[in-house]
Amino acid sequence: MRPGAAYLALVMERIGIVGLSLQETDVAGLERLQRPDPEHFELCARELADELGASELVLLTTCNRVEVIFARELGHLPEAADREAVARRLGLADGDPVRARMHVHTGGTAVRHLFRVACSLDSVVLGEDQILAQVRDAFARCERAGLVGRLLGGLFEHTFQIGKQVRTETELSRIPVSVVSIGLEEIARHFKDAMPRVALAGAGAMAELVVKNAADHGVKIAAIANRTLPRAQRLAATCGAQALALDALLESRGGFDVIVTATSMPGYVLDRARLLAFAQRTPLGRPLLAVDLAVPRDVEPVDAPQVEVIDMERLRAAAEGNRALRAAAAAQAETLIERKLEAFTRRSTQSALNETIAEMRSESESVFEKELAQLFTGKLAHIPADDRRAIEHWARTAFGRVSHVPISAIKRLASDKALFGNGNGAEGAA
Repeated sequence: MRPGAAYLALVMERIGIVGLSLQETDVAGLERLQRPDPEHFELCARELADELGASELVLLTTCNRVEVIFARELGHLPEAADREAVARRLGLADGDPVRARMHVHTGGTAVRHLFRVACSLDSVVLGEDQILAQVRDAFARCERAGLVGRLLGGLFEHTFQIGKQVRTETELSRIPVSVVSIGLEEIARHFKDAMPRVALAGAGAMAELVVKNAADHGVKIAAIANRTLPRAQRLAATCGAQALALDALLESRGGFDVIVTATSMPGYVLDRARLLAFAQRTPLGRPLLAVDLAVPRDVEPVDAPQVEVIDMERLRAAAEGNRALRAAAAAQAETLIERKLEAFTRRSTQSALNETIAEMRSESESVFEKELAQLFTGKLAHIPADDRRAIEHWARTAFGRVSHVPISAIKRLASDKALFGNGNGAEGAA
């Protein structure tokens, strides 16, 4: 039998989130977390689940954040100590100051945080239009890996609902904005009086967004390079660009005014020497502009007048003005999130309540039937059938009335907003 009333009281507290985002650290800090490459994503998620002793887990990694959403159906509750397990598995050294910046949310606080992430309220660019799809993708991958059950399944169902609701019912996403669009705006601003020759390194989801939005900003992609040429060819075909293997781009003697990078490669794709080499042959004769959309960074920082690097730190600074413009829509979204949190809490509580009551009834009825049978085959075996029926009728009536008392008490406990209506949970940030 499950922990019964204890399970009821703790159902939402069994959900935890440990993570780090660019709201809490800089690009260099976020880079120190070892992200799984696409081929080993599911393996990394399973190893994280083992490290945490989690029955369910979803791993969310984007250019702006790394989040581990997990649940323990049984055992100890999520706690601040789980940060150390996640930090250790993601390669942070003991004593690394980034460990202290990692957030730990549990219970209602964890649920609210995930809702805010999916609604882009916790994004570098408030209202950006990529995060909900990224959350869906992370959930789907971990579900295929067998890491999602009823606790996280129900949580993410509500997460997708509130993400869609905020997008359709508020102004937050009426004009979609992302780090990609801000990066393209920077290119257009630098070359407002000329048409630069632009190369794109990468052919993943971020690169696809660059291609999709480039024309809206007056930017034309001349070449697309990727480690695997077929992926570069498929993306290049959508915009009339030249397709190259990444090595061919890096060794190319041709010239580009702008290089946009959006790969998932470890280490620098463009180091200082390559940047300076590209800067010597820009077609317009202007400093080379490198726009780095990757975390970890693709472009090595360089202090040279012939190269200008725009990375996530600079894009984050440019995004701050966006927050003031969208403050009213963000407030409306926060209200919708609180309503969804209350709905999720009610559903979670009712589900646990029904399960607890069913288990209590099943076990208590089993005990009652056993005791009654022993009574009529033991001390009362000699009594007439009519007397036996009368005693059995009285016993069943009394049992029903007595068992109603704890069931009513559990229902009152579940409706107590002091326990289930405030959405609060433990949170550790230091």
